[in-house]
Amino acid sequence: MSDARAWLARGNAHARAGQSAAAAEAYREVLQREPGWNDARFNLGLMQKQLGDRDAAIRAFHAAWVGDPLLFAAARQCVATIAESVRAGDKHGPLPAPVSPHAPDLAVSIVICSIDDARHDRAVALYRRLFAAVRHEIISIRNARSLAEAYNWALRRSVADIVILSHDDVDILAPDFAARLFERLAVFDVVGVAGSTRMDGPAIGWSGHPHLRGWITHRASDGVAWQADVLDPRPVAGDIALLDGVLLAGRREAFGAVPFDAATFDGFHLSDLDWSYRAAQAGFKLGVAGDLLLVHASRGNYDATWQHYADRFCQKHGAGRSPPAPSSFFGASLDSPEQVRAFFAILGGLSG
Repeated sequence: MSDARAWLARGNAHARAGQSAAAAEAYREVLQREPGWNDARFNLGLMQKQLGDRDAAIRAFHAAWVGDPLLFAAARQCVATIAESVRAGDKHGPLPAPVSPHAPDLAVSIVICSIDDARHDRAVALYRRLFAAVRHEIISIRNARSLAEAYNWALRRSVADIVILSHDDVDILAPDFAARLFERLAVFDVVGVAGSTRMDGPAIGWSGHPHLRGWITHRASDGVAWQADVLDPRPVAGDIALLDGVLLAGRREAFGAVPFDAATFDGFHLSDLDWSYRAAQAGFKLGVAGDLLLVHASRGNYDATWQHYADRFCQKHGAGRSPPAPSSFFGASLDSPEQVRAFFAILGGLSG
């Protein structure tokens, strides 16, 4: 331990003096003696980045982030350096191969609730394209009084093995989305793209890090930049207690066993969190699959109406007794869907 500390002090001295190569070598010596020192791994990444070795820096930042999920500096540097690498066109080896073809005996019911003609038509076209090789039906609801009521109505009328409940303002950048989804649903009963392993309040982020999971890209319908947002380095995560409802995909058994609460949530907020929490309590396995590469045009609207239903959620579940913990997406601005795909391919490859 004392030997490792001496090498750490030496590395820090070299770093302060601008001697990046010597500092990097000292930090490697630290990690030879104490592989679990994530601060030293982070410092090594900083030196490698200064030396122009972005690939090595990304791997060091990622390892430090995985080793200590609360080392936010490592998370920010990992995400930022991947984005810099993508924008610079760095080579990182071949992209992952598409997921193997889906199971041909499965069918999908896709439920879209929308009052906007243009958004509805775009969402329908999106899912028709993604599931062109799969037996599927699309159930459109154009005059819902609440999401919970609409989803219950659609679930009673849908017939497929797999059900997808989707917002109408989404895009999906994974060309093999159907295959990836079926692969995830071979492990989990229900998946989303963002969630938490704890329920402490009326929002996914209420429990804060290190409980948050998921990847999502945000892009306003009239915007130019694509914002790749990351809650956790893993492309897929389990032990989920709460899922965001921008996309809920699951086996019919889960939706049949746990109806949406249309009495308490008679509007358009919080029914997703309530449903996913009760599904997890009922014993269904919930997972987050960030590698579905979903794009959302909204970050949510936490107004007085949301607060009304948040109060109902808290009263129903005895939640919200403590204020929300600090939480953050670790994000990077990119210029195109191709860059977003490359960004997440690099991030996902680090977990392989």
